[in-house]
Amino acid sequence: MQVSRRPPKQELGVEVIASHEDPLSAAPAVPNFSDQTSHVATLMDENPFSQEPKDHHEGQSSALADSNPEKWSHEAVVARSKARPGRMEKLKMAEQLRENPGVEFLMECWDDDPALRIVIKKLVAKFPQWGLVAVDGVLVKWDE
Repeated sequence: MQVSRRPPKQELGVEVIASHEDPLSAAPAVPNFSDQTSHVATLMDENPFSQEPKDHHEGQSSALADSNPEKWSHEAVVARSKARPGRMEKLKMAEQLRENPGVEFLMECWDDDPALRIVIKKLVAKFPQWGLVAVDGVLVKWDE
C-alpha cells in the first residue's frame, strides 16, 4: 500500500495544512523564546544555591578539615575510598540494629572521611541516646 503525501482537496473553504513532522516529533518552537531565557537567568540570579559560596562561609570549621595537606594527598584519598565501603556497611548495620557502633569509630570516620559526615550526622540525629551531636561541623559528646 502506498501512502500519498499530497494533502486532500480543500472543501468548504477550510484550508488543509500538510505537516511534514511525525506525530511523535519534538514540540514546536516556542514563541518569544528569548523572553523565557531571560526569566530563567533572573531566577538563577535569585537562587542562592546556584552561586558560589559567599565570603561569610570562609574561615569556619570547614576550613579546618582542609588545612591538613597530608589528608588530601593522593594516597590518603585512595586509602579513604578503599575504607569507605566497609565503614558504610558498619554504619548501615548500626542504623538497622539501632546500636551505637562505638564513639571512637564514629569520631574516626567523622575526622577521616568527609563523605561519611552526612551519614553520621543523620545517625546521631536519629539516635540521640548515643549521646553525640554534630554542631558547627564538629562531632561532640553531649556531656562536653
